[in-house]
Amino acid sequence: MNPRSVVVLSPWTEPPAAARVSIFVIRFEGMRQEVEDVPELMHLIQSRLAYEEAGRTSVLSKSWLHAWSTIPILRFVVRRQKSMKLEDVDRTLIRYLRDDIPIERFFLVIDIEDQESASHAEKWIGPIATKTCLREFDLSIKLFGASFTLPDEILSGENLNLTKIKVEASMASRYSFWMTTSQRPVINCVSLRELHLEGVSISEEVLHDLLSSCTLLEKIVLIDSCKGFKTLKVKDLPHLYELRIALDAASSTALELSDVPNLDVFSCDLHNLRPFMPLIPFNAHSVFLASSLTQLSLDVVIQDYECLDMIKSGLPFLDSLTLFMRYWMLGSFHFTCASIRRLCLKSCESSLIDIQVHAPKLLLFEFSGNILPSLLFPVSSLKHTMITLSLHTPVDVDFFLKMRETLMLSCKCRLSILTDYFKEVVEEEEEELPLDIDIDIDELRKRLLFPPAKNVQQLSFQTGRDECMWERSPFFDAFFEICHPEHVFANSDIRFRNKNHFCRLMLREVLEKKTKPAYWARYLKHVQIRRNRYKKWKTLTNSQRSFLENGSLNFKLKWC
Repeated sequence: MNPRSVVVLSPWTEPPAAARVSIFVIRFEGMRQEVEDVPELMHLIQSRLAYEEAGRTSVLSKSWLHAWSTIPILRFVVRRQKSMKLEDVDRTLIRYLRDDIPIERFFLVIDIEDQESASHAEKWIGPIATKTCLREFDLSIKLFGASFTLPDEILSGENLNLTKIKVEASMASRYSFWMTTSQRPVINCVSLRELHLEGVSISEEVLHDLLSSCTLLEKIVLIDSCKGFKTLKVKDLPHLYELRIALDAASSTALELSDVPNLDVFSCDLHNLRPFMPLIPFNAHSVFLASSLTQLSLDVVIQDYECLDMIKSGLPFLDSLTLFMRYWMLGSFHFTCASIRRLCLKSCESSLIDIQVHAPKLLLFEFSGNILPSLLFPVSSLKHTMITLSLHTPVDVDFFLKMRETLMLSCKCRLSILTDYFKEVVEEEEEELPLDIDIDIDELRKRLLFPPAKNVQQLSFQTGRDECMWERSPFFDAFFEICHPEHVFANSDIRFRNKNHFCRLMLREVLEKKTKPAYWARYLKHVQIRRNRYKKWKTLTNSQRSFLENGSLNFKLKWC
């Protein structure tokens, strides 16, 4: 057997070095015989090694070679510009099926470029699905040149041990991926614990037959797979622990949850793939029947406080709440919850100007948006805040004063700032011009009531479509008036990849030390830099000037 035809997958553990297996076998001769008398133990060892290292065990002895050639975990990656070909998969699977070698876990990643490769994949899946020992089936397909349909055997075969089905597909718009060939296949995989369908077309009848037959389901993930559904029913599943659903909101699919007493994690994303279609408000009544929820994530249209009121009153054990606020219809967000410890508000638009949260157990608050609203946490034990801002309009003194107030909310804070300021094309000049930032440093110092915050652990900074604006703006002069971050991840400009303002700032103010250095530079004791987290920190000196000329860098700042 060609060892390149089989790949071992062991996501649950860190792969040890192959040398450990060799030393184990060489030094412990007495134990070696015991290991080689138990093929299952050798399979277990190989399954916990990386692919190349597992293949090397085949040279230890004939027993290890036989174990490697009969390992019940198969993974094939047949992609563009990869060495593995269709013939490699054919050769291995023909031998496994001919010799009736058990296949417990089957993983296939494949690019479908024409009807031949589609037929190959369909031909492989049918016989494998009928294996009674099959426990996990994982298929990831990219469709470039043909449509694809899974054989009915994956649901109708005598695979009573099958506990996981994961099928993911990405495709060009003219191709399709169907879950079954017939409209109502017989469902025999009644031992199923996990169902994950992404980009796979499945009929409403087949999905409901599947969910009603597999009462042992613990995890369900449905992403862009329920197109045209009138109603998505998830009911009578006493073991269901996690449910994640992402649907096109324009399809008007109603969601019904009932008799899922152990549901702990629920995520619902009603996105709109058609920009001119009206958005459908989220029906909270259909979801909050599962009072056992501890983790909730909603990317939906919320028109009023009814949804928040139901979260507060109907979910007494809620620990984590994530809300995507791109469709938030109200200017204020006022929320009270006695149990919540993690709150994430993402994709917030400029219409959200005021946030008040009453949560005595709150530990982490995460916010992302294009404007920083007023934040108030009257009752909380907040430890950590994470703020991500995509700034599209110039900032002023009020922005930095509000940011300083935000930094006082918690003991630790992480900031991420992306700026994308640009003027519209001027007919006379026919070019984009960066906007100047209106910041009066003297006014900021007069109005600032607190010294620079020292709780900012990390700042990630990047500009977009900006070649020179920061060179003549006082942004960082104002930023370092309100805080002294420990680490700065300075990324290159999105459009001008060889430009990095923060690097040029360090070069000008720290190394060159102009006659009138920036005020903040007096409080900077020393600076260390590195390319990435795998490199060692180096003190910034003149010898590293070339590092600051382009590319992205990590900075460690030591303040007085």
